[in-house]
Amino acid sequence: MRQCALVGVAALVALVGLVGPARAQTETLPFDHVHLTVPDPAQAAEWYRKNIGGEPVEKMSDRLRFGPTAIIFSKGDKATPSVGSVVDHISFSFADLDAKVKDLEAAGAKIITPVRDMAGLFKLGFVEDPWGVRLELVQDAEQLGFHHIHLRGPDPEVMLTWYAEKFGGERAKLKGRLDALKYGPVWVLVQRGEATPSAGHAIDHTSWLVASLDAKIAELKGKGVTVTAEPRQLTLATGVVHVAFIEGPVGAKIELVQR
Repeated sequence: MRQCALVGVAALVALVGLVGPARAQTETLPFDHVHLTVPDPAQAAEWYRKNIGGEPVEKMSDRLRFGPTAIIFSKGDKATPSVGSVVDHISFSFADLDAKVKDLEAAGAKIITPVRDMAGLFKLGFVEDPWGVRLELVQDAEQLGFHHIHLRGPDPEVMLTWYAEKFGGERAKLKGRLDALKYGPVWVLVQRGEATPSAGHAIDHTSWLVASLDAKIAELKGKGVTVTAEPRQLTLATGVVHVAFIEGPVGAKIELVQR
């Protein structure tokens, strides 16, 4: 009997060891926004509204909403193109990609890669907006609008693991093929390649939403994350927000927001 009891205890300990990590899994934070640097934020926001889509935000001419995700434009005259940065490009999905690419070219976008059909994925093409933001345009009927963020770095698996450990997210494969993390409707993918830090590029930074900024910053410090700007309060036309900045892999500039 004693031997049976010991075996039972050992099995229970093993079971606790298996379920323990799942309980400690990082809570998934909502993806909040992408911050683009342009000479005239209101002008750029209007260009995106007319040509990409997005809903204006009341009292805020420098941003648009694509469902739960915002694109925010900040003023800057010396931003370098996003390609080659750790935040290489962002992606939007349209019902008729061929027609959309023609419209964008007429509106001043530069065609980087013509539309092609990627077997097992979807139609896709690349353009660059008038301010150096590389846009991947896809035709994914399952998810129209803001589609994904494409990061760049020497080790995609290490980067995906870092984001999962810090911000949660669902590990999944886009169309069953591409390794990614998913934050609500937003996919985060990583392509292999050398990259430079994002600050100062046309895509300056990405952002996640937190319930308690101070608590999250304390947690991230405990995980060895570099905090580049401590929490501070900002008063916007839409209300008060609290923000802080951290550094991600390969110098990714990341903003954490509490509203």
